[in-house]
Amino acid sequence: MPGGNSLPSNKTEQNPKEKKSTNTNTVQTLLSARRDLDKTKARTQPKLPKRTHSELSSESDNSMYTSGLNSLQKDLDEIKTNLQGITKKDDLDILTKDLVRTHDLEIIVTSIVTKLFQRFESTMDKKLNTKLAIVQKEMQEMQNKFEALSIENEELRKQIDQTRAVVIKNKKGLDDSTRMNQEAITSANYNEQYSRKNNIKVMNFPRRENQNLRSDFIETVKRDLYIHLEERDVVAIHRLPSDKPGPKPMIVRLSNSDVKRKVMVNRKNLNNSVRISDDVTWRNMQLISKLRDMNCFESVWFYNSGVYGRLEDGLQLKFNLFDNIRTRLQHKK
Repeated sequence: MPGGNSLPSNKTEQNPKEKKSTNTNTVQTLLSARRDLDKTKARTQPKLPKRTHSELSSESDNSMYTSGLNSLQKDLDEIKTNLQGITKKDDLDILTKDLVRTHDLEIIVTSIVTKLFQRFESTMDKKLNTKLAIVQKEMQEMQNKFEALSIENEELRKQIDQTRAVVIKNKKGLDDSTRMNQEAITSANYNEQYSRKNNIKVMNFPRRENQNLRSDFIETVKRDLYIHLEERDVVAIHRLPSDKPGPKPMIVRLSNSDVKRKVMVNRKNLNNSVRISDDVTWRNMQLISKLRDMNCFESVWFYNSGVYGRLEDGLQLKFNLFDNIRTRLQHKK
């Protein structure tokens, strides 16, 4: 402090708080000592006679000195009180240390986070690279398989094209064969039917022991149809095998178409259960049955080696073995 003695340089500098306490204690000690001294003087000194003007002046000086010390003490107390709310150097030091520690902590945390992020990034890079390598390998394998499948598909396509060409060729050959086969069957059926043009088929003709079929047939035609036949008019006559009960069917070959026509025209005059019809081939019989089963015709019949059908509107159509009947009915031709 100004006017005070300086402390030796080799002594440790005291804390500012300790300095304040020491200064305050010194003033208080002085004041206390002064009061004690005044009290001691008052007790020990005998009662003096009435003081003189100079003595009063001296006492007034002492009173003023004491009053000044008291005022100084009050000012010091007030300063002390005011200083209590002010930040102290120790507080600043503590705060500074805390700030330093916080900064260091931030650096440490930042360093740790950075290292963790770098480690995480490195780990993720490794995992991603590993996964990418696996995916690339799988894609390469898939690409190889795709290329192999493409080659195989191309080979299969070529084989399919070759097979298609063979199928088309075979189909054409089959169509040709089918057409030729149908033509052959139609021709064979026509020839067979033509060979039977003078034949008639007799159903339910009575049977007896030691029967002469030619004589019995000529007699029946003469009796029922009023047609006189010579033995030469009946070229051949015989029964057909059959599993049905009753008399077996009989085939009669007449000498010519004129004789047959006479018999066929007058067959309705037969008086018993005997029936006479054309000798129709098996395929033509199948065609007749097919036309009748369709229920589209008013009547179906065989005439002169052909099969005919009459519609309800009176239209007559001749059908061959392999005709598309539905199409012909739609077009009516």
